[in-house]
Amino acid sequence: MTNSRLRSNVATLFDVCCQVGAGGDEIIILQKYPEDFQDESILKAIRQFAFPCGMETSDETDAVQLFTFVLTDAQSCYTFGYCRFTPRNNTCICILSGLPWTNLFYKFLNHISNVVNNGTQDDFEAILTNAYHIEIPNIGENLSLTACPPNWRFSEVISDVNKLPTLREDKFMLEFYNAMTEKQMIFLYASLLKERRIIFTSQKLSQLSSCVFAAVRLLFPFYWQNLFIPILPSDLTDMLMAPMPFVIGVPKKTFQNLRRTELGDLVIVDLDTKTFESAHHDILPADALAFLKNQLKNASDMFLSDGLARSFLRTNVLIFGKYRLGLIKTENLSTVTWDRHKFVREQRPSLQPFLDTLMGIDGVQYFERFIEERLKVINSGLPIKDEFETEITYMDRNTDWKAIQSNQTEMLQQAVASVKENASDVFGALKDRVQAISIKDKFGKFTPKEVRRHKIKSQHKKKNIQPLFVDNTIFDFDNPLARRGENNDEIEEAVAANSETGSVESEDLIDLSDTPTQPDELHTARSLPSIPPKPVHLHPTSSANTLLEHLTKPPLPPPRNTSKIASQPPTYNSLGFNPFEIQPQTSNQLNWNSDTLMRVQTTPTTFMIAPSVPDVTQSSQPQNSNLVERKSPQKWEKFD
Repeated sequence: MTNSRLRSNVATLFDVCCQVGAGGDEIIILQKYPEDFQDESILKAIRQFAFPCGMETSDETDAVQLFTFVLTDAQSCYTFGYCRFTPRNNTCICILSGLPWTNLFYKFLNHISNVVNNGTQDDFEAILTNAYHIEIPNIGENLSLTACPPNWRFSEVISDVNKLPTLREDKFMLEFYNAMTEKQMIFLYASLLKERRIIFTSQKLSQLSSCVFAAVRLLFPFYWQNLFIPILPSDLTDMLMAPMPFVIGVPKKTFQNLRRTELGDLVIVDLDTKTFESAHHDILPADALAFLKNQLKNASDMFLSDGLARSFLRTNVLIFGKYRLGLIKTENLSTVTWDRHKFVREQRPSLQPFLDTLMGIDGVQYFERFIEERLKVINSGLPIKDEFETEITYMDRNTDWKAIQSNQTEMLQQAVASVKENASDVFGALKDRVQAISIKDKFGKFTPKEVRRHKIKSQHKKKNIQPLFVDNTIFDFDNPLARRGENNDEIEEAVAANSETGSVESEDLIDLSDTPTQPDELHTARSLPSIPPKPVHLHPTSSANTLLEHLTKPPLPPPRNTSKIASQPPTYNSLGFNPFEIQPQTSNQLNWNSDTLMRVQTTPTTFMIAPSVPDVTQSSQPQNSNLVERKSPQKWEKFD
């Protein structure tokens, strides 16, 4: 299927060929062929578009530029203006033609420029006369200009513009591929499907026009039906105010003089800075987006193949390939019509919202024109054969593509749901891990080096050190229950004796005196059988004040009964530390006892880190009284 915007009344290879240059302060046509061409509106347009920025060149370099502009007639058909601009002499050779043969005319322009610079005026007229009167060749045939001097002959094969372009053979696609990233191409493609107001800008006219032409080719097999201006002259900037979809290329000097606030919502592609700006949030359906990315990633050699163009073609097939579902037959079965609502209803659920926005009330113009042309062919009974239909047939027969179409959305939805479900757990676990590392670092700062080394060695031995507990029955050796290693008969006799007297002599649980323990007593205490530790047991009638009194009162003399297992309960000296003493603090770090630290570290569950406390060594009150009388609340930080 050919482009509906092409002229059907093309009779010659070109309409007119002009050499445009500066004539003082204005742009004039230096020479033209045929000389009897007198359409002033077209000649004025040639002067405007050949120098879109006026007498000032749009590019500061001296490189020759080949670019193309478009003139639209009353039937919305295109006339292409192929230009070769030479900054050195500030001239431009322009050829107007209704044929979309860009490669042919660019080569022909280079040939004509060579004739102008190195040949005679007769040579120039001879080659143009031969090209103007030659019969237009068909696709694949050779265009040969032989009715001219032998050294200026020209020959070129006409390429098929209906085939998918390759980067090697198509200048437009090559410039586009080098100027934009794949991500920007996908965003641009979504904006084209939504028919947005799109502006391209660049300093180089050749790059600007090439990218504009290549952008609309992403819609193939559809063709852009709205305003299309690859190169916008500086005196036609009012076209940017048009409240309709357009694709316009604006030279950078002209674009810098625009007031962006007056232009409304735009999509702006800056080819110099490689940036993409959009006032809209246009995205493809999830399955179509994943499919397009996969096609671009897995495409074969982009330069030698049509991988770039075919990736977007297959995405169009994925979105619009079921267009026949919207076709309905009339009652007399003589003609086929189109129902856009039926077309949307018959699509996959993942595509229905996107297609519903595209169809709207009137539908997007490129798809509506496509359906009109398809209906003409179907009702005429002619076969439809093009790249679009070929890809549709291939996708219907290929089971892998069917799996992609049917399962892509479900897979994406499951992945998103899984991420949402596990996100809180992942962040919670990460937070706990960070807190655990922080706690370990804080405790490590308060641990002496020798204790750290001892701890590392003990971890390899896997010793189970029990935490420190205070049990009345362990240290009260007058209590018969403490003699767990003796005979049960002796324990019963002792309990009976206590019962007869009616009272049991009360003694301190721990001797707080500074009296050193004799070696034999210490040996006896250490030789006691191992008893599992128990938590502190208080009498039901005991209170906190009672316990504090026991802790602060002077030590009692040793027990009078020396026949007991131990003559004296072990003092805190035998333990190696005073568990009830507040260590003095001389700096921001706590002065921990090594044995205390080892025991505390083996205690499980929650750690409590206390803030710094005043130096009790400088207080005039005793340590124990200071502990009892302190009533100011302390703030604690809890680390789980």
